[in-house]
Amino acid sequence: MQMNRYLLIKSLGKSIWADVDHVVCQILAAELTDRIPVVYWGMESLYSESIATNAFELFFEPVSRFTIDDIIRPGYTFYPPTWNPEKIFAEDSDRFKMEYRDLKSLMKSDANIVVSDVYYPLSSILAWTKRSHWSFGKTPYQVYRYLFDKYIKPKPEIKREIKKYINTNPDFRDERPILGVHCTSNSIVYEVAQIYDLNELYRPYIWQFVSRYNVRHIFLITDSNKILKQYKKLYGINGMLLYTDSKKRPLEKRKPTYLLEYPNKRHKGVELIKDTIEVIKDTYLAAQCDFFIGNGYSNLSNTVMRLKDWPETNIKLLY
Repeated sequence: MQMNRYLLIKSLGKSIWADVDHVVCQILAAELTDRIPVVYWGMESLYSESIATNAFELFFEPVSRFTIDDIIRPGYTFYPPTWNPEKIFAEDSDRFKMEYRDLKSLMKSDANIVVSDVYYPLSSILAWTKRSHWSFGKTPYQVYRYLFDKYIKPKPEIKREIKKYINTNPDFRDERPILGVHCTSNSIVYEVAQIYDLNELYRPYIWQFVSRYNVRHIFLITDSNKILKQYKKLYGINGMLLYTDSKKRPLEKRKPTYLLEYPNKRHKGVELIKDTIEVIKDTYLAAQCDFFIGNGYSNLSNTVMRLKDWPETNIKLLY
């Protein structure tokens, strides 16, 4: 890998697992274009507090040994050409115009630093796979599994939180099997001429897993106190229901910086970071369950699927 070719991966300004999905897809793009990936979540990130903060590293270990400061060098060229050393720490408010951001141009650029701040799905990037690359012939799921295992490493303090929950909750540690369930507050799905509440589909599948596999506990992840109360009523008998102390509330979507009076108006600071650490903890705990039911439209549910080699019989994402 050449030392003067970098792919700078910026935040999309979305939820934690949506932004991580973007990072993982772009790491594959970096590998396929012989570039070193560098992740910098700056002021465009929902979690950043200043340009001096790389919000990605509040939660995860760096994906390479280089930082954004390491790669901004005199004479280096940028693509898209709108970027330069003075602008690179800021958000490009015109990025959704997609100028110079088609995937072909990004993949074929000869610039020293290619900047990625728009999303391309893994399937699109896999079209550029060469026969000599490890991803050739692999399914998107297999590629996600490899990339998550290799590059996405939670910070030690988050790992300690995961271990703490396991060690202090013997029902989660010892009483197997456990069914993980991720049920969100926003589950109205629009399809052609049909509208339905996805959450109504959970109960029969939960019953199937409980009766077929003698499930002892249900580990619930939700952003809704209403859903938590419903599950307590349905599955709270004899301590069957497990959940963490994470706050049950939907994440507020980010407004673009240029629509706000000042950049930090959107931030919740330490509180948002703590809540996000709880989300990461819940996600990794769900991946340690024996079975899982989730929302196929949710980045969290899809991340649970990508963190583990699930037998097809043990996981169900609802659409």
